[in-house]
Amino acid sequence: MSAVHIAHDIPGRLRLRLPSGVAADDIQAAANAERGVITSTWSPRTRSLLVLYDPEAGDRDAITAAVAGAAGLETPTSPTTNGHSSTTPTPVPGATLALGVRQMFGELDQRVQRGSRGLVGLAGLVTASLAAWALTEFVRGRAAPLAWSSALWYAHGLFRDYNTSASD
Repeated sequence: MSAVHIAHDIPGRLRLRLPSGVAADDIQAAANAERGVITSTWSPRTRSLLVLYDPEAGDRDAITAAVAGAAGLETPTSPTTNGHSSTTPTPVPGATLALGVRQMFGELDQRVQRGSRGLVGLAGLVTASLAAWALTEFVRGRAAPLAWSSALWYAHGLFRDYNTSASD
């Protein structure tokens, strides 16, 4: 049986990941029903639940257990001294940066989606912005190959191809 994975945990903010293939229909309601939970946001793309809670009133382990129960999964064991739960694999050198960047842009994507009421995400916003910029440059007669923009897209492709797992 699979377990809920504690992806990120600081007092008042908890990100839980669920394995693919697990129904996530009732997990947000289960988390919101726990004492101290302010809000929770489910992301089907990353299969993660972001829970904001009052650390004075709420309990991380109770929230995790409620989500695990609603999803029919095992509850992870308590965290070890290094801040990672015992079900969390040991970080691979270099993976910490990739994980941090993915979390940062994932949260930014959620903010953009909330701000646009679900009409556009970060990928759509960046694409539209670059297309508008390119069109403006073309209209102004400054259309020329730009080494920095090519390098930016190349770096993005490398990051995407080598730092995303199949389960995301």
